[in-house]
Amino acid sequence: MRKKIISLVILCVLVLLAGVYYYIHQPKNIFDEIYQETTKSGYVFRQLSDIEVKSHEIYDNNMNGTGKHTLVINYTDEATPKDYDNIVLDFYPELGKNMSIRFEWQPNSDITIWYLCYYKQNSKTLTKEIAIFDEPRKAGEYVDDEIKVKKYLSQYNISSNDLSKHYDKIVNQKVLKDWCSIYDSKFSPADYGDITVKTQWENW
Repeated sequence: MRKKIISLVILCVLVLLAGVYYYIHQPKNIFDEIYQETTKSGYVFRQLSDIEVKSHEIYDNNMNGTGKHTLVINYTDEATPKDYDNIVLDFYPELGKNMSIRFEWQPNSDITIWYLCYYKQNSKTLTKEIAIFDEPRKAGEYVDDEIKVKKYLSQYNISSNDLSKHYDKIVNQKVLKDWCSIYDSKFSPADYGDITVKTQWENW
C-alpha cells in the first residue's frame, strides 16, 4: 500500500512538472511564436512564395572558431510595397536580440527611414527604433543620434504618427498578417499578446 502511495505521489509530481514545463515554454506573444517556430527549421515561412529563407553561421572573436546558426528571411522586391525596401527578418538563437524585423521607407529622394525592431525573448520586449540614410547613401553611413534624427524629421515634416503608420503597414499589415495566414496563431497583428513594446518615437 505504501509503495502505491509513493508511486502515486511521484506520478502526480511528474504530471505537475510536465504541466509547468509546458506552460513556461508556451509562446506568450506573437513574436515568441514566430521566434520559437522559425528557429526550429524555418519551415513555416517557406510556405510563402514571395520570400527567401537563408541559413548561415555567424561568428565573433569570442566564439573560438565555432559559429551560431541563424536564419534570415528576405521579402522579394515583388512582395515589397512601393516606397519600401529591404524587408528582412533575422533570428539569432542564444544571442541577446533574439529576433529582428527591419525595413526601409523612402519618404522622398533625399532620405530613407530605416526601421529596426528588436525582440528579446527573455524580457518579452519589442523595441522599435529608427535611423536615417542620406541619399545617395554611402555604405555603412547612417544617422541614429536622436537629436539629429529629430532634426531630419522636422525638416521633412515627418511626424511620430507618420512613423507609426509606416510601421503598421509593414510589420502589422504585411509581416504579421502573412504569419497569421500560414500559421494557426493564438495572436494577431492587433493583439500581440503578453509583451512590452518600447517605441523610440512615441513622445516625439
